[in-house]
Amino acid sequence: MQTLAFSRNRPSPIWHWQSVLLGGLALSIGWGIRGNFGHEYGAAFAGCLAAIVISLLSGRSDWQQRVLYFAFFGAIGWGFGASVSYMQVIAYTQSGHSSTQLYGYAALFYIGFLWAGLGGAGTALAAVAERERLVQLFKPILFVFGIWFLQDLFEDPLANALQSGIKLDHTESRHKSPLYWFDADYLAASTALLAMGIYDLLDQKTRQAIWLPVFAITGALVGWLAQYLLHLAGLDQSLASLLTYPLGDPTYINPETGKLAFEAHNLLNNWPQWFGDYPTHIGWVIGLTLGIIAYFIRFGKFRNGSSLIVYMASGWLISFLAFPVLGSLFFTSIGGLRMTPPRSDDWAGITGVFIGTISWMRRYGLRPVAVASVMSGTIGGLGLSGIQWIKQLLMVPGNPRILAGRGLSPESAEFKAAVATWADWQHQNWHSFLEQSYGFVNGLAIVVALGFLATRIPLHNALTPNKPAQGKWTLGVATVFVLLALPYVNLVKNVEEWGKQLNPEVWTRPTLLPDGTQETAPALWDVPFLGHLPGVDFLHFTPEGWFKLTWLLLLTLFIILIRRHFREPIALVPSSWLGKGQLIFLILLWFMVVGNFERALVNWHPSRLLTEWIITFNAILATLLVLTVPTEKAPVVAQVPDSYDRLYKQTWIRAATALTVSALFFWLTNRAIYHYPENEKLDSSLHLRFGPEADWRARPNLKNAQHK
Repeated sequence: MQTLAFSRNRPSPIWHWQSVLLGGLALSIGWGIRGNFGHEYGAAFAGCLAAIVISLLSGRSDWQQRVLYFAFFGAIGWGFGASVSYMQVIAYTQSGHSSTQLYGYAALFYIGFLWAGLGGAGTALAAVAERERLVQLFKPILFVFGIWFLQDLFEDPLANALQSGIKLDHTESRHKSPLYWFDADYLAASTALLAMGIYDLLDQKTRQAIWLPVFAITGALVGWLAQYLLHLAGLDQSLASLLTYPLGDPTYINPETGKLAFEAHNLLNNWPQWFGDYPTHIGWVIGLTLGIIAYFIRFGKFRNGSSLIVYMASGWLISFLAFPVLGSLFFTSIGGLRMTPPRSDDWAGITGVFIGTISWMRRYGLRPVAVASVMSGTIGGLGLSGIQWIKQLLMVPGNPRILAGRGLSPESAEFKAAVATWADWQHQNWHSFLEQSYGFVNGLAIVVALGFLATRIPLHNALTPNKPAQGKWTLGVATVFVLLALPYVNLVKNVEEWGKQLNPEVWTRPTLLPDGTQETAPALWDVPFLGHLPGVDFLHFTPEGWFKLTWLLLLTLFIILIRRHFREPIALVPSSWLGKGQLIFLILLWFMVVGNFERALVNWHPSRLLTEWIITFNAILATLLVLTVPTEKAPVVAQVPDSYDRLYKQTWIRAATALTVSALFFWLTNRAIYHYPENEKLDSSLHLRFGPEADWRARPNLKNAQHK
């Protein structure tokens, strides 16, 4: 063992109880707010807060100097898991159906593992990798952000062009889009690979790029020819039938009518919608794609960290194809290899992202990141399944299902009295309790994983004030990302909420459609002074337009100030990295706390106290802790292992053990406490993964109905 002493032998300050509390609070606050804004952007904010405090609490000057990198990569890492659907899995654990409950607890662990595993990987990457490698990653990541921005602009026009006349959206009618495929984010993974292909071409600037159109055209021709020959031989329909299965059970009998519930042609299948709309184009499109892939396999270099994104995006697509698309062909009797049918199958893609991330870390000498990722994932898995189990324990008093399980008739006075006594307790915002508590455990996961690394990796070279830092521009990008981009992508959603809840005469306007019907559209607010001049009827913006304009002005301000600060430090900005990190944390924290309260205020109910008031209280406590607990250059001893191989294997063994033991324990104890009657009539609001009334059988997505 190589020993590098910072000063004297002493545990990392991350392990102090105040530090542990702050780490948990940071992610708990973020997770509570994430529950209101949802999805990847909300989770990225939560992960960003936690990553900032970890860098500050470490006592390592090198980590504190990287606070913006911690925030940037931590946010990205935590954002991935938010694409996985988990509400239905929570419902599985409450179903009373034995096999579904056991599956639900195991699946919750798995989702929590993926979420915290990738969050831990992003945060640990900032702690472990050399600064040069972190700087190199920025350009490929910005390429991905850019291509995703373009995807958002062109996806809907493309879908409408492919299938005009059919009304589709991103909510109840999203499955009507020709680009729909398992309600999953395959387009984002595909465009990320496209971005890396463009980046590689620009990075290499080689004459070999002339072969790209050759490979692409050849692939398209081979694909077209293969489909044509299959058609001539009469094998195309047989092959299509062999590789296709319905996303539902065509033989399902409606228990009320005794007849078939669904027409087979009304069920979706395991391929993109456009395969059915444009079947003659499948061959050349697949061939074109494979031809481009073949070119980059042969000539691609993917330097400067772009290979990480290739690993992650390729992992997403390969895992997606391996599980719900093709692997399910062998498991159609149980609805396929799908976690929550008929909901999204992003879990499969995120599984591939995790595998790709871990594989890349191990290949490129970042095994400490892999260890921290599995360690963090294990605690996160226990957190999601365990907090759901605790929530169910807290809901025991006055629970109608438990009273019925004890033999009390719902019509009895004792049953009614117990239910009435505990009604307020039962009707609390228990989901908010789950969100914030699970967030706290995720914070503990990052504390444990990074606390483990804090004394096991050597100090990085410190930045010196008189020496220009390589890639200084990345600090500016990270600042804008943390303090402007993250708040924007979340808070812009407030505008729609305000428009729904506030005075419709101010926020909306009627518009006349070509068919003579009226539709409600956002209001148009005139520009002050100029927009009110006689004859000027074009200087106006929608409420969202005003919001975006304001943010654009803030972006301009930030760019000017950052450039000025790089030339000559602005006095308001602290000179120490600890002070900078504290300032960044407090700005981001209170920006989002206030923005979250604004979202809830327009439709306020006292039940929101469990969310907004608790979040505010925790933010006050976190403010106190972040200003008083972190110190600069705390005495720590770093003992660097000769190899992480044994640690890596041990973390996987512990993860597998934790999954097995926790799922069995939660399942057995829940059923022992709730006493579900064997002949209990399952409520229609309950969700089942298995059995004759499983969701994939009884509630499939239908082409002519709203998406589930």
